[in-house]
Amino acid sequence: MTHVWTTSHTQMLLASAGYYKKAIDGSLNASTQRGISIVINNAGGLMSKWSARRREIAAGQIILNVQGRDAGLVNGYAGHNTLEALTDWLSKRMEVTATVERLPAASRPDPKDLPRQADIAAIYGSPAIPANTTYALLDFDMRLDWDLGSPIRKLRVHHKCATALVRAITAVRAHYGHDKWQALGLDRYAGGYNPRRMRGGTSWSMHAYGCAVDFFAAPNGLRARAPEALFSRPDYRPFLDIMEAHNWLPALRLWGADAMHFQMARL
Repeated sequence: MTHVWTTSHTQMLLASAGYYKKAIDGSLNASTQRGISIVINNAGGLMSKWSARRREIAAGQIILNVQGRDAGLVNGYAGHNTLEALTDWLSKRMEVTATVERLPAASRPDPKDLPRQADIAAIYGSPAIPANTTYALLDFDMRLDWDLGSPIRKLRVHHKCATALVRAITAVRAHYGHDKWQALGLDRYAGGYNPRRMRGGTSWSMHAYGCAVDFFAAPNGLRARAPEALFSRPDYRPFLDIMEAHNWLPALRLWGADAMHFQMARL
C-alpha cells in the first residue's frame, strides 16, 4: 500500500479529473490549489474551513470515490482505506494488478459457532444496512488511527458483535496494562462498520456486515504479511490469542496477510 499521501498524488488525481494541467512536481502551487478548490466547491464547499492539508486529501478522496476506487468517508485524513484506494488507482493507471493473494497461514482458527464467510448473511443479515449496527461502548479511550489526537470510545459494529468486541479489547488492555497497550499501538482503532466492497473484488467486505474491525493500519495493512507485519512479532502474540479467544479471528492467522483485520467469521 502507498503509505504516504503526497502532493504529487493530488496533482495526478486532479489531472485525471481535468482540474490540473501543469507538471506533476509535488508542489502545492497556485494551479494545484485552484484544482483543489474547484473539487471542494463542487462537493458543496463544506470542507472550506479545514486546513490546507485536509482539503488537499479531501479533494483526492472525492475524485477517488467518483472514479470508483472507494476511498471511504471524505474526511481529509489519509487513513488505510484512502491509501489503499490510492494504491488501487495508481496500479490501474499502470495496468498492473493491486489484488492481494490470500495465503495459507500456520494457524487457521475455525470455531464452529461462527458463520463461514459464504453463509454470513444468514447470521448478520444483508450488508451495508446501518440499522443492523450499534456501538461497542468502552469505559476507556482508544485513539483514531488516522488522527491520534481524537479519542474514541464508541466503535460501530454489528449488534451481534458489540459485546464480544468490548470484552476482547478490555481483556487485551488488562493483559498488557494501559501504558504498554498504548505503546504497542493496540489502542489505535482503524475502523469497524464500513459499507464497502472487498478490495480488488465485487463481494461485500466483512466490514459492510459490521463483523470486522481493524487496528494500527500502517505496519499491518492489507499487504502486510507475516513475518513483516508488526503484529507478527512476539509482543503481539497475546493480543492475537485474546482476540481469537473472544471469536475475533485474526486475518494474519486466517489468510496470512491484512494483519490489522479481525473478523467474527471463519473462512
